[in-house]
Amino acid sequence: MKTFLIYTFSALALFLTGCNKDKIPGVYRIDIQQGNDVTQQMLNKLRPDMSKNQVAYVMGTPLIIDAFHPDRWDYIYSFHPGNGKREQRRITLFFTEDDKLSHIEGDTRIVAREDLPQSERKDSNVVVPLNEKKTGLLQGLMNTIGLGDDDDQEIKQSNKTEDENPAPLLAEEDTNK
Repeated sequence: MKTFLIYTFSALALFLTGCNKDKIPGVYRIDIQQGNDVTQQMLNKLRPDMSKNQVAYVMGTPLIIDAFHPDRWDYIYSFHPGNGKREQRRITLFFTEDDKLSHIEGDTRIVAREDLPQSERKDSNVVVPLNEKKTGLLQGLMNTIGLGDDDDQEIKQSNKTEDENPAPLLAEEDTNK
């Protein structure tokens, strides 16, 4: 009787593990990203008649360069969230015989480039403070006693005066002249 129960529970356990669901709640699954992540900014930088080197600089090296079609580069990006559906994007670049970009195909929409007009660009000045000299434990103790270097105190004082009187930014009227 005991052996019958052992065999029955063993068979039942094997049967139930076969009915296991893949989506168990509370189980963490990692997000999987594969391929070249092609952004809209990258696509906006592409222009007809760009060389292969220029395209590789903008887009990165292609995931697939087909040996039978050397004038075609494929950029594939796949994202599979841990508990969601897989999403895939594909961009194909075609080149002419003289290695110039001819046209682009893919399932990602290419939007027209948005340039800022010259009048909307603003120039600004940025004041970068001096880096304070890093001191060790022993040097810090010597500075508190008064036996330290005078250079550290000069740097701190120059930073304080710059913080109190920052350089003025140019007004918009001055930049448009």
